[in-house]
Amino acid sequence: MRLLQNDADALTPARHAALTETEFANWYRDDDRNANMPARALHFEMARVYGRDMQALGWTTADIVAHANASEKPLQTFLRMLDHIGGYKEDPLRKKATLLAIILQQRPEKFLRVNPEEIVPPIIDYHLQRSCLRTGLIRVDDDALQKNILRREIVSPAEEWAVRSAAYEAIAQVQQLSGKSMGAVDWFFFGARRRCPEMTEPDCARCAVDAVCAHEKTLFQPVRRTTFY
Repeated sequence: MRLLQNDADALTPARHAALTETEFANWYRDDDRNANMPARALHFEMARVYGRDMQALGWTTADIVAHANASEKPLQTFLRMLDHIGGYKEDPLRKKATLLAIILQQRPEKFLRVNPEEIVPPIIDYHLQRSCLRTGLIRVDDDALQKNILRREIVSPAEEWAVRSAAYEAIAQVQQLSGKSMGAVDWFFFGARRRCPEMTEPDCARCAVDAVCAHEKTLFQPVRRTTFY
């Protein structure tokens, strides 16, 4: 907010496209003037790619929403357009793109039109992967990968993909079998981080799925630095 109060055009695609590392670091300085954003160089490069892609396509953010709302399938149109934009196009499972779409749909302003016939894809972050592993929605049969997960060691891109894509399929089936919206399913599993946290003992008694849970409490989400989520 402080950035936008002082520089209303800071977050436009044109400014992102022309960013320097110094300017980007200055945007994220805290009250003590430290720019301690983790993986700042990675975020900086992604910000520039976003701006340059938007400029190359000749789009504005308002154009994307307006084009989606004018189509028969606003959600799918919105996601397909973001498939061409840095920060979103890298992830084949579209986690950030889908989350943004849901936010735009559920905001009080209803920025993105809702078509009830459209199926919202799963929104898979590391919290959902951890829940899928611990509850038994997915199982790791590879001994080496299971050891890496148990030890919370960094995994390869292929290993993370194996877990994440399996979680994607499992959550899709949960949504289908439960008859709940993907937003409701995602909210339940995202909220499970309070009952089944990363660093402390899970509170199984508070969990609605305790009776059917596999209680694989030592399993963890794949550890990997990624911009996907």
